[in-house]
Amino acid sequence: MKKRYIIISLISFMLFISSVSASSVTLKSSASSITKGKSVTITASVNSETPLVSIEGSLMCKGAGVPTGTGVDMAFDDSSNSVYSKTFSLTIKPTSKGSVTCSVSSGRITNMSSDNWINLDSKTITITVNEPVYIPPKSYSSNNYLKSLEVDGYTIDFNKDTLEYSIEVPNQTESIKVNATSEDSTAKVSGTGTISVSEGVNKIEVIVTAENGNEKKYIINVTVKELDPIEVKINNKTYTIIRKEGIIENIPDNYDKDTIKINNEDILCYKNNKSNTILIGLKDDTGKAKFYVYDEKSNKYSEYNGYKIGGLYLNVIDMPSSLIPEGYSKVSFTYDDNKLEGYQFIEKNKTYAADDLVNGSDFYLIYAINETTGKKDLYTYDKKEGTIQRFDNSLVMLYKDKADNYLLYFLLSLIVLAITII
Repeated sequence: MKKRYIIISLISFMLFISSVSASSVTLKSSASSITKGKSVTITASVNSETPLVSIEGSLMCKGAGVPTGTGVDMAFDDSSNSVYSKTFSLTIKPTSKGSVTCSVSSGRITNMSSDNWINLDSKTITITVNEPVYIPPKSYSSNNYLKSLEVDGYTIDFNKDTLEYSIEVPNQTESIKVNATSEDSTAKVSGTGTISVSEGVNKIEVIVTAENGNEKKYIINVTVKELDPIEVKINNKTYTIIRKEGIIENIPDNYDKDTIKINNEDILCYKNNKSNTILIGLKDDTGKAKFYVYDEKSNKYSEYNGYKIGGLYLNVIDMPSSLIPEGYSKVSFTYDDNKLEGYQFIEKNKTYAADDLVNGSDFYLIYAINETTGKKDLYTYDKKEGTIQRFDNSLVMLYKDKADNYLLYFLLSLIVLAITII
């Protein structure tokens, strides 16, 4: 009998041990090492081979600036007989360097295999908290100097602080080769290589862009000698006639290539047979090339203002005083980044702002040659809409006559009223 009791006791003890070993708690962290100020989540999981009934215990964390008493209560009760595992989470944000210790303490459970409390092993994990890694801001070089500047076959007395140079090359030179290196390897250089040049002054720009974006511009003025250059003066400024084709690339529509005799030499020009306008390319002392209108009779030049406005090809010219309508005054306005002169109606005894839209109007009266038909006419340009149409002077006079009549009627009405009152 005593032997049987011992066997039963031993079996019960083994079942108890099995039950205890089958119940456990695990503790995990979302990261084992973090930077201070960053969050980390700690998870405690309670597991059982038979359905859980109750859980008691606490998950607590401390250290590295975590406030004292930070934790969660692991209390749990369930009678559904269906829960085998229960998880408890805690998210913390350490505020100082060091380590955080998180522990499950006083943990115990009851389950369907035992009416008594079963103690759980204590669990502890440590999370290392580091200072943020300081990454110093990248410094960008501001060095935008050249180390060298050369033109193949020619001598330049280079100094990195000298930003402009001049050389002279023989007639018939069509291109030069520019070489340059930056003083700082991080800087970028543009404007080098083989560059086309033409007779007269050619302005070549070599631009150095530092790593931080700052630019420095070096200028080489290359003068290609001319054989007997033909110079003309316009408003006391000296220009050189362009002999070669292609220096001015954009040839106006309705113009054909031709030649004209100047100083007993055939000079390249472009003619409009409708308007009998002759265009000759001129280059100023800076190398800037532009078309000018040439008058064969007077041997004089005037600036060419040819534009495509609202579908019409117009050459804007000075308006004869006899064509300026009454009440209109000369004003300046911009079109296609160019300054033009036109006319606007200005009311008397009224003050206007000194800008393009003198009286707040978007309409300008201009005098131009229609380069498609060759006819000169007045045009009204609508700056806001970008449209243009011929100016109808008769309509303006009609409105003026009506206004004069209204004024006359008004004065007569005042006279009649005055007589009646008297």
